[in-house]
Amino acid sequence: MSLQADSRGVSEVLGFVLVFGLVIASVGTVYAFGVGELRETRDFERVNNAERAFEVFADNVADVARRGAPSRGTELKLSDSTLGYGETMVNVSLDTTPATPGSDMNNSTGSISLSPVVMTLQDAGEVRYATGAVMRTDGNGPPRMTHEPDFIFDKDRAVVQLVRSVPRGTTQVGGERIARIRTVETSRSTLLTRTETPVTLRFNVTSPYAPAWGDYLESEGFTCDPYTDDSTDISCSLDDVSRVTVVRVTVETTFE
Repeated sequence: MSLQADSRGVSEVLGFVLVFGLVIASVGTVYAFGVGELRETRDFERVNNAERAFEVFADNVADVARRGAPSRGTELKLSDSTLGYGETMVNVSLDTTPATPGSDMNNSTGSISLSPVVMTLQDAGEVRYATGAVMRTDGNGPPRMTHEPDFIFDKDRAVVQLVRSVPRGTTQVGGERIARIRTVETSRSTLLTRTETPVTLRFNVTSPYAPAWGDYLESEGFTCDPYTDDSTDISCSLDDVSRVTVVRVTVETTFE
């Protein structure tokens, strides 16, 4: 009887050890593979939510810059992210093709700082608004444009409205809160206009999102110099444009 009792005790201990080992192995597997994927899914959705909020912001800025609204306010849930400003330099120029006697061979606007509004979501990525465009990065992925600017590039005409953001008051907010961006137009001017001789329209963009701008301009028929996902400068041109209008609109943005 004592030997049988000892045998049953050993069996129960072995069974407990095996079950406990399976539980530990399962938990370790879930932690090693599942938690990472859950984190990636969470971060992806955070960037998606920020992108949707910035698309609303882009529409509100368009109401002010294009449709004459006196002001617009946009609410964004920060969710442990930072809202601030970035850097994007744009140079737009016109070259006559072919050259005509007495013509201005290179009538350039010079460099314009767009001061894009940027939401940084720690390691999850970044979303930014620049002159009507919404762009994003996911972690270490390449930059891409998800909402195109309201530029017009037809067969014989180009209409470009460059929206420059000017910060008023604090230039950065963050934490777990709902922020509000107030937008008001402060000035408007025509930088370039051409309605006679066909010209070559040139875009030069300096930005961490330069590849996204290059992809967009190529989709609109521009020819761009070679660039990569890591490029910070792009140069693109569109030939034989008969009518060109380039307007600069300055809007004042306030974080509340």
